[in-house]
Amino acid sequence: MEELFDINVLKAQIKAELKAELNVDVDEEKEFHKQKQTNKQINYNVLTQKQYQGQKAENDADNDAENKAENEAEAESKAKAKAGAEAENETKVENEAKAENQKQVKYYV
Repeated sequence: MEELFDINVLKAQIKAELKAELNVDVDEEKEFHKQKQTNKQINYNVLTQKQYQGQKAENDADNDAENKAENEAEAESKAKAKAGAEAENETKVENEAKAENQKQVKYYV
């Protein structure tokens, strides 16, 4: 009977050790998957940040180009308006001079 008792005790010890080892394996696997999921989240955050920075840089470049184009268009518009005003003033002065000449001619005739 003593031998049987020893065998049952050994069986129980082996069973307990196997259970403990399985629990450790399960815990290690859970930790591995948890770490893997954390790494995926970090990678996603890094990619999202890079994408945001890329879009921001692209938008900044677009805004810079747009602002430059608007400034050039505004400068061109001002130059045309100034040239138009100068031409109009020149025409006005010429017309006034012609009118003055015509008045003088009428007085002499």
